[in-house]
Amino acid sequence: MFDDDTIVALATPTGSSAISVIRISGKKSISTVETIFSSVHYGKKLENQSTHTIHLGYIVDNIDDRSDSSNSSRRNYLDQVLVSIFRSPFSYTGENMIEISCHGSYYIQQNILQLLIRKGIRLARPGEFTFRAFLNKKMDLSQAEAIADLILSDNQASHELSLQQIKGALTSTIKNLRKKLLDFYSLLELELDFSEENVIFAKRSDLFSFLKDLEETLKDLIESFSIGNSIKKGIYVVIIGEPNVGKSTLFNYVIKESRSIISNIEGTTRDSIEGELILNGIHFHFVDTAGIRDPKDTIERMGVRKTMEKIQEAQVLLYVLDSSKNDRKKQKKILKKIQIIHEKNPLKKILVIANKSDLSSFKDFYNLKSKFSYFFEISAKNHHGIKKILYTLSQLFIEKLKEKNIIVTQNRHYEALKQSLKEVLLAHDALTKRVPEDLVSIHIKEALHHLGKITGEITNEEVLKNIFSKFCIGK
Repeated sequence: MFDDDTIVALATPTGSSAISVIRISGKKSISTVETIFSSVHYGKKLENQSTHTIHLGYIVDNIDDRSDSSNSSRRNYLDQVLVSIFRSPFSYTGENMIEISCHGSYYIQQNILQLLIRKGIRLARPGEFTFRAFLNKKMDLSQAEAIADLILSDNQASHELSLQQIKGALTSTIKNLRKKLLDFYSLLELELDFSEENVIFAKRSDLFSFLKDLEETLKDLIESFSIGNSIKKGIYVVIIGEPNVGKSTLFNYVIKESRSIISNIEGTTRDSIEGELILNGIHFHFVDTAGIRDPKDTIERMGVRKTMEKIQEAQVLLYVLDSSKNDRKKQKKILKKIQIIHEKNPLKKILVIANKSDLSSFKDFYNLKSKFSYFFEISAKNHHGIKKILYTLSQLFIEKLKEKNIIVTQNRHYEALKQSLKEVLLAHDALTKRVPEDLVSIHIKEALHHLGKITGEITNEEVLKNIFSKFCIGK
C-alpha cells in the first residue's frame, strides 16, 4: 500500500458511454502520457503546461519519431481526447495527476489502459487514489471514509451527511477535542515535573468543569450515531399487530406495490415482506410481518418468532390495531406490551395506528393520546390518513438531523468515541478520588489515542487496508 508507483484506473464505469475518464497519478504521470499524446497544436509539450489546464489532442500508439509530422502512416491513432493536468501538490492525490477524457467505447478504454501499462504504469488498487490523498494530507481518514459514503449514497439525507463530513465538520470537532485534551494532559505532566515543589498549574474546579464539558460533547456525538447510521443504511420501519388488522393493506399502499397477499383469512402473512420508499430525501425500509397471536401451527409459530426478531431490529414500529373490534381489554393488554418495549428503548419510535376507522370510531376507547406520542386513526382500505403517517415519519428524522450540528455515521468512529468517553469518565473519577496525577494522565493519553484513530492521526496498516479496500477502483 505504500509504494510510489505511478498508477492508472478507469474512473468511470466500464461499458459504453458518451465519455470515459482514465485517471493517472504519480511522479511519471505527465512524462508518460507525454509519450502517447499528440496535441492538435504542433509542438506543444505537456511537460511545459501549467497545472489545471486542459489540452485537446490524440492518443497515439507506436510513435517512432514524434518530430516527423509527415510520417503519419506509422501512427496508430486510438482516439481524440482531452488531457487535464493537475500538478503536485494541487491535485486530488497531492501528486502529479493526469485525467484523460476519451470517448466511452469499451475498445478505446481498454486500449488506452493497456498502452499505459506497457509504458510502465500499473493498475491502481481499490481506493488507492484516495489513500494517496490521505497519505499526502489532502484529507484525513474520516473525510476519506465520507467519500466512499458519498459514492454509495442513494438518498438526499445520506448525501448531505457525507458532504458535511467531507467538508470537515467532524474533523474540526475531533481536532478541537484533541487540542483541549492535549492542553489538559500537558498541565498534568507539568505538575508531575514540579511535584516536589507542589506547584499547581490548573485549578481542580477548572479541570472538573473541562472534563464535564468534554463528556457532554462526546455523549452528544455518540448519541448522534443512532440517527446517522440509520439514515446511512435506511430507516427500518416494522409494521406489527394482530392478524387481519390491515397491516398488509397498509404496507402495499405505502410501497405502491401488491407484494403482500390480502385476505379475510387470519394468518395469511407467514413471513416478513420488505419494500422501500424515499420520503423527503430519507430512505425507509418497510417490513410487513406475521400477525402476533398464539400460533396454530409450526409455520405460523416461525412467522411470529420472526416478527419478534424484526421488532428488536426496528428503528420505528407501526403498531396497527382494528378499531372496529370491541375487545378493548385485549387491545389494552397488547398496547401495554408496546409501552414496555418503548420504555426499554426510548430511541425506538412507536406509532399506534387505529385502522378501519370507516367502520368504527376510536373515540370511546382509552385515552391513547396521553399514553403514546404518535396516534393515528386511518382507513387503509380507503387510503384515509396514511399520508399523515408518512409525513410524520419523515419529519421525525428531519427534525433529528436539524437538532445535531454533527452526526456520526461510521461504526469505527462510534466505537472510538465510546472508548474515548470511557477514558474521560475514568479520568474524572480519578480526579474526584484524588488519585495521583500520573494515573489520571494515563486515562487522558488513552482518550487522545482513541480520538486520533478517527481522523487517522493514529492508525495502523490493517485499519487502512480495511477502509480503502471497500472503495471502488479509480477512486
